Amino acid sequence: MPSSSTHTNPLTNEQVEELKDAFERYDLDSNGTLSATGIRMALISMGHEVTEAELYDLIRSVAATNEPVLDFHKFMQMMAPRLADVDSDESLERTFKLLDRDRDGYVNCQDVSAIMVLLGAVVTDNETMDIFRSVDMDGDGRISLRDFISFMHSPI
Repeated sequence: MPSSSTHTNPLTNEQVEELKDAFERYDLDSNGTLSATGIRMALISMGHEVTEAELYDLIRSVAATNEPVLDFHKFMQMMAPRLADVDSDESLERTFKLLDRDRDGYVNCQDVSAIMVLLGAVVTDNETMDIFRSVDMDGDGRISLRDFISFMHSPI
C-alpha cells in the first residue's frame, strides 16, 4: 500500500529531526500545534523567507480547515517539498542577506543575538556565542557568506 503522504518527497531522518526541532521550538504553549506566527518563525529559522500571503497559501495547501493552525504531521507534509530548496546556495545566500543587518558582508555576534530575539528564542549570551563560534568556520570573529554556506552544508 502506498504511503499516506500526498507528496513524493521522502524525508530523511535528519530532515524529520530538523522539522521536529523547529516545530517544538515554536510550539510555545506545547499543545502540539503551530499557529501561523509559529509556522512563519519555524520557516524563517529553517531558511525559508515567505510573505504573509505565501504563508497562508502554504498552510491552506495542507490544512483541512480554514484555521491557520497545523499539527506536526501537517507541518511535515507542508515542508517536505520545500526541504530540497533549503540547501541550495541561492537560498542560503538570501538567508544570509537577511541575517547581515548592516549589509557589510558579515554577520556578527550582535546580528546572531538579534535574530534569536526576532525568532522568539530565549538564549543566553553564552549560548549566542556558542552558536556564533559554530558558524564562524574560519575562526576570524565574523561570519562570512562562505562560513555560513559551509556550516549549512556540513553534516550535523
